Amino acid sequence: MGKISKEKARKIAKAAQAEMSLEERREADGRICEYVYALQKSLGGSVCIYNPLPDEADVGGATKRLLREGAEIYMPVMRGGDIRLVKVGGSTKFCKGDYGISEPEGEELDPAGVKIDLCITPLTAFTSGGGRVGRGKGCYDRFFAVCPCIKAGAAYACRYVEGVELQPHDVPVDIMITEEGIVRAEDLK
Repeated sequence: MGKISKEKARKIAKAAQAEMSLEERREADGRICEYVYALQKSLGGSVCIYNPLPDEADVGGATKRLLREGAEIYMPVMRGGDIRLVKVGGSTKFCKGDYGISEPEGEELDPAGVKIDLCITPLTAFTSGGGRVGRGKGCYDRFFAVCPCIKAGAAYACRYVEGVELQPHDVPVDIMITEEGIVRAEDLK
């Protein structure tokens, strides 16, 4: 069987997610948030976590809970196709940024100069071995090249697509988080 292009994988994953009801997504988001929270608490340290677009797993509940507990949290802001980081707190203001993402306002930091222990990244699809499929701009690939950390992808389980053709520059995740649990990338088959 041939490999599936990333573009086709995005379409397959989007169609699978379209089969989920709003209630199923809310329940899945709640479980994903519990797993994100548990992972950060077990690892400790700083975390980079995203604000979701409407079609991404919503990890906002985990972010709010971690902020209430005083965790060191950074969020990405997109600048010219690259990721910068903003340290967030309970009073951080947000505005619509590049790509329509709600981004934090504040001092934008070069990720190469920030110690991130865990990064929770959104995925449009994922495949065996921790292969990530994002939106095709390479933002997180470039980010991971300068910001070594534990890389955890967050997505609905239905977004798993077998046999996606990845490129040498594609940086895999170490851990995958879905509503079904936390899985080490090497265990994704």
